[in-house]
Amino acid sequence: MPLLDTTRRALVHRLAVEQAQCRVPSLAAGLVRAGELVWADGRGELAGPAGGTQYRIGSITKTFVAVLILRLRDQGRLRLEDRVDAHLPDTPVGDRTLLHLLSHGSGLQAEAPGGEWWERSAGRGWDVLGPALDAGT
Repeated sequence: MPLLDTTRRALVHRLAVEQAQCRVPSLAAGLVRAGELVWADGRGELAGPAGGTQYRIGSITKTFVAVLILRLRDQGRLRLEDRVDAHLPDTPVGDRTLLHLLSHGSGLQAEAPGGEWWERSAGRGWDVLGPALDAGT
C-alpha cells in the first residue's frame, strides 16, 4: 500500500525535527508495513546517509543481543543456564552461562585488551570532524 503524500511529508518533517532536536550528525529511518519497507529516508548535517551508510552502534548491541537470546529462550531453543560453549564452541569464556553474560556477572572486563577505545578505533580525522562540529554550533 503506497503512502499518502501527506504521510510522506509528515515522516520527512519528523525526521528533520528529530535530527535537529537530538543534535545528531546523521540519522536514517524507515517504515515497515506488513513486513515490507514502504518508506525510508535520512538526514545529515554534511550530507544525508546513502543506502550503504553504516553506523557504529556501540553499546546498544548489548540490548539487541539480550532481546535475541530471550526470544530464543522463549522458543525453547536455549536456556539461560546453558554454558556459552554449548552454543559457541571453542570460545575462551565457554565456562560462563548465558545468564552470567547477560547480567554482567561473568567476571569479564568491559573492554577487550589493546589500549584505550580511541586508540583501537580508526575514527575520522579532524578535517572531517572539525567542520561538522563548527556547523553544529
